[in-house]
Amino acid sequence: MPTLYYTPAAARALARLEKGRHADARRLRRVRRALARLAADPHHPGLRSHRYPGLPGHEHTTTWTSYIDQGAGAWRLHWTWGPADRTTGRSEPGEAVVTVLRVGPHL
Repeated sequence: MPTLYYTPAAARALARLEKGRHADARRLRRVRRALARLAADPHHPGLRSHRYPGLPGHEHTTTWTSYIDQGAGAWRLHWTWGPADRTTGRSEPGEAVVTVLRVGPHL
C-alpha cells in the first residue's frame, strides 16, 4: 500500500470541505472514500485512474487523474508517484509513495 502525501493545494481543498462556508459533508465523504481507494490500490477500478497530460503547474511530471464522482460538477484527484519534494527524504527507499497534487472540480 502506498503512503499518501498531499501538496499544500490539496490539503487546503480538503480543509475547505471540512469547515467554513464551503463545507460539504457529502462531497467530503466521497473524497475520503476515493483517497482510501487510492491508498489501497491506485489502480482500483472504481477510481478509473488514467494518465492526465498537462496538469497546470505540473506539465513536466507524469500525472494521473482518478474519479471522485461523475456528472455535473464532477470532482477529480490528480496525483503522481513519488514524494512532492524529493530533497526532504520523507520516504524510505523502496516505499511506494503517492503525492496528491490536486483535489477539485474536473478541469
